[in-house]
Amino acid sequence: MRKSRLIGQIIMVSLVISIALWPMSLTKAAEQGANQTAERAPATDKNTGATNSVDDTLKACLARIPKTATAGQHLLAEQNCRGEERMRQEVQAGPHF
Repeated sequence: MRKSRLIGQIIMVSLVISIALWPMSLTKAAEQGANQTAERAPATDKNTGATNSVDDTLKACLARIPKTATAGQHLLAEQNCRGEERMRQEVQAGPHF
Protein backbone atom coordinates (compact mmCIF):
# COMPACT_ATOMS: atom_id res chain seq x y z
CA MET A 1 0.00 0.00 0.00
CA ARG A 2 2.78 2.37 0.93
CA LYS A 3 4.76 1.55 -2.26
CA SER A 4 1.81 2.28 -4.53
CA ARG A 5 1.24 5.62 -2.80
CA LEU A 6 4.91 6.53 -3.22
CA ILE A 7 4.81 5.58 -6.91
CA GLY A 8 1.66 7.65 -7.38
CA GLN A 9 3.33 10.66 -5.75
CA ILE A 10 6.43 10.28 -7.93
CA ILE A 11 4.27 10.12 -11.04
CA MET A 12 2.30 13.21 -9.99
CA VAL A 13 5.45 15.20 -9.19
CA SER A 14 7.09 14.25 -12.49
CA LEU A 15 3.89 15.18 -14.33
CA VAL A 16 3.76 18.60 -12.66
CA ILE A 17 7.44 19.25 -13.41
CA SER A 18 7.09 18.22 -17.06
CA ILE A 19 4.03 20.48 -17.48
CA ALA A 20 5.91 23.36 -15.86
CA LEU A 21 8.98 22.90 -18.10
CA TRP A 22 7.08 22.27 -21.33
CA PRO A 23 6.73 25.96 -22.41
CA MET A 24 10.45 26.50 -21.80
CA SER A 25 11.39 23.68 -24.17
CA LEU A 26 9.08 25.07 -26.85
CA THR A 27 10.65 28.52 -26.48
CA LYS A 28 14.15 27.11 -26.83
CA ALA A 29 13.14 25.13 -29.91
CA ALA A 30 11.65 28.26 -31.49
CA GLU A 31 14.78 30.28 -30.71
CA GLN A 32 17.04 27.61 -32.19
CA GLY A 33 14.93 27.46 -35.34
CA ALA A 34 15.01 31.24 -35.68
CA ASN A 35 18.77 31.36 -35.19
CA GLN A 36 19.36 28.70 -37.81
CA THR A 37 17.22 30.33 -40.49
CA ALA A 38 18.16 33.94 -39.84
CA GLU A 39 20.58 35.51 -42.29
CA ARG A 40 22.66 38.56 -41.71
CA ALA A 41 21.69 41.62 -43.68
CA PRO A 42 24.32 42.68 -46.15
CA ALA A 43 26.58 45.50 -45.02
CA THR A 44 25.58 48.76 -46.62
CA ASP A 45 27.23 52.09 -47.03
CA LYS A 46 26.30 54.54 -44.27
CA ASN A 47 25.55 57.15 -46.91
CA THR A 48 22.82 54.97 -48.44
CA GLY A 49 19.31 56.36 -48.05
CA ALA A 50 17.02 54.72 -45.55
CA THR A 51 14.20 52.52 -46.71
CA ASN A 52 11.03 54.49 -47.55
CA SER A 53 12.88 57.79 -47.25
CA VAL A 54 12.37 60.63 -49.70
CA ASP A 55 15.84 60.07 -51.14
CA ASP A 56 15.37 56.31 -51.63
CA THR A 57 15.50 55.65 -55.35
CA LEU A 58 14.13 52.72 -57.31
CA LYS A 59 17.67 51.61 -58.12
CA ALA A 60 18.68 51.64 -54.42
CA CYS A 61 15.53 49.79 -53.41
CA LEU A 62 16.06 47.10 -56.06
CA ALA A 63 19.70 46.73 -55.00
CA ARG A 64 18.61 45.78 -51.47
CA ILE A 65 16.71 42.70 -52.68
CA PRO A 66 18.80 39.73 -51.54
CA LYS A 67 20.28 37.51 -54.22
CA THR A 68 19.11 34.47 -52.24
CA ALA A 69 15.44 35.51 -52.48
CA THR A 70 13.07 33.11 -54.18
CA ALA A 71 11.37 34.14 -57.40
CA GLY A 72 8.16 34.99 -55.51
CA GLN A 73 9.99 37.01 -52.88
CA HIS A 74 11.94 38.84 -55.57
CA LEU A 75 8.75 39.66 -57.51
CA LEU A 76 7.00 40.92 -54.39
CA ALA A 77 9.98 43.06 -53.36
CA GLU A 78 10.29 44.48 -56.87
CA GLN A 79 6.59 45.39 -56.96
CA ASN A 80 6.97 47.03 -53.56
CA CYS A 81 9.96 49.06 -54.77
CA ARG A 82 8.08 50.21 -57.88
CA GLY A 83 5.07 51.22 -55.76
CA GLU A 84 7.31 53.17 -53.40
CA GLU A 85 8.93 54.90 -56.40
CA ARG A 86 5.51 55.93 -57.76
CA MET A 87 4.51 57.27 -54.35
CA ARG A 88 7.80 59.16 -54.01
CA GLN A 89 7.36 60.77 -57.41
CA GLU A 90 3.76 61.76 -56.63
CA VAL A 91 4.81 63.35 -53.35
CA GLN A 92 7.63 65.26 -55.01
CA ALA A 93 5.37 66.42 -57.85
CA GLY A 94 2.54 67.46 -55.50
CA PRO A 95 2.00 70.87 -53.93
CA HIS A 96 4.34 71.94 -51.14
CA PHE A 97 2.94 74.02 -48.30
